[in-house]
Amino acid sequence: MRIQFEIKEELADIIAEILHSDKWLTLIKEETANLKRVVIRDPYFNSEATVDIWNHEVHVSTAWSNYTYRIYKQGKSVWCEYIGAYRGLLEQNLLPTITPKENILNSEVSQSSLLGDRTETLRVYSDENLKSRNQRKTENKAHSSADHPKVVYDEFIKIGVPLPPPKK
Repeated sequence: MRIQFEIKEELADIIAEILHSDKWLTLIKEETANLKRVVIRDPYFNSEATVDIWNHEVHVSTAWSNYTYRIYKQGKSVWCEYIGAYRGLLEQNLLPTITPKENILNSEVSQSSLLGDRTETLRVYSDENLKSRNQRKTENKAHSSADHPKVVYDEFIKIGVPLPPPKK
């Protein structure tokens, strides 16, 4: 899913938060005249994000899910472009403060596997996403009882423990 929305924060404040936050550790990996590449790490969980700070925009890439946030100036406004899963939107712990200026549900989703070529609001996308998830759950329930064993032998699902011989 790809979505763009205007945010309330100023770009300079976002950069300052990335570099000096109490929520994470900041490690500068590379610094040139045009780019500052940093890694922000959660001190309590084994997670991190890579942040590229350019002169007029910031790119945040999450390590686990590879979601990306591009925060940039457009005219006098600051915008955020998110590319990732619907359920991940603004849900990462390693993310500077990003507050949508308007109701984010009215923002347009410009690319998604769910909608194809159609452009819809996030509100419509969320409804379609819920319908799709419910349909998959229903389909999985229909197949699950026939496809999976009734009993799982956890004691055999270990490296180095031989499986019992097949019953004849």
